[in-house]
Formats: sequence, structure tokens, C-alpha cells
Amino acid sequence: MPTSFEVLTDEEFETLRTNGIKVNYWVVCQRKVWLYAKGLRMEPLSDRVALGRLLHERAYPDLPRRELLIDDLIKVDLVEHESKVLEVKHSRKLIDAARLQVAYYLFYLRWLGAGDLIGELRFPKERRKEEVRLTPELEAQVVEALRDIQRIEQLPSPPQVDFMPICRVCAYCELCWG
Repeated sequence: MPTSFEVLTDEEFETLRTNGIKVNYWVVCQRKVWLYAKGLRMEPLSDRVALGRLLHERAYPDLPRRELLIDDLIKVDLVEHESKVLEVKHSRKLIDAARLQVAYYLFYLRWLGAGDLIGELRFPKERRKEEVRLTPELEAQVVEALRDIQRIEQLPSPPQVDFMPICRVCAYCELCWG
């Protein structure tokens, strides 16, 4: 089975690469992808986002990790001495989005030549963690997301979406639903 690197040329990856939050948003809501891509940043106004940021900063104080911004696109937490890419999340409610975001980080880092790293999702409030490995299936999902994100960004107006329960706590709720 061909890997995504055989399917994506370097030139195509160069045009498709994006930041991890868009990959996460792509799983949750395509309208949110479009709004974020157009520069509408509602996260700074969200108490929920602020709580998540605080949790991220204070979780695992004894873990030797460092934050790394790569190409002004992806910001990863690296667990030193373990070759792990760490992502801290508030809860497992949006685990598919978190999993794909970490898979994208692993995909991106491998494209840069870092080899096959391991990802790990951490949910400190739930005292849980999940390992993420870049399988061919997960790579295919990453490629699908990247191509669709590019399509969404080129739309003249935001895609129509149905109201979902997650909309109530979304930073973009007021923009979408007034």
C-alpha cells in the first residue's frame, strides 16, 4: 500500500501545509475552518479557550517538555528524551479532532525528515492518555483533510452547517448562530 508521501508530491505538500488548528477544526466544523482561515479569531474572547490554555501551561509540571514552533505553522510540545509529540487537551469529547491534529504534526515532522515519531494525547483532568501512531489510514485522513481545507479556504462564503450541540460552547457560536 503506498504511503501518503508517495501520493503527495513535495510541491503539493508545500501548497497544502497549514496549521494544526485548522486540521482540528476540519473534523469539528468546516464553517469554523473557513472563518479561521479568513482571519476571524474568536478564541481570544472565549473563556473555555482560556481555561484550555491554562490547563496546557500548568499540566505535567514535572515532565521535561518544550514547545516548538515550526515554520510559523505548527506548535508542538515535545517530550524530551522520548521522541514523543505531546498534545494536551481539556477532554476527550473531540478526540477524533485531537487525534487527527497530532497525526498531522507527525506527518509534517516526518516530511521535514524527523522520521517516525510517536504522538501522545494527554487529558490531565481525566488522567488519561492515548498514543497516536501514523498509520497508512491516518495518513490518508490527513491528506484528505489538507486537500479539503484548501477547498474550503477558497470558497467565496462560509459553508452552511447544521447546528450541533458542540456549537453552544464554540468560540464562534455568536458569529454563526447570533
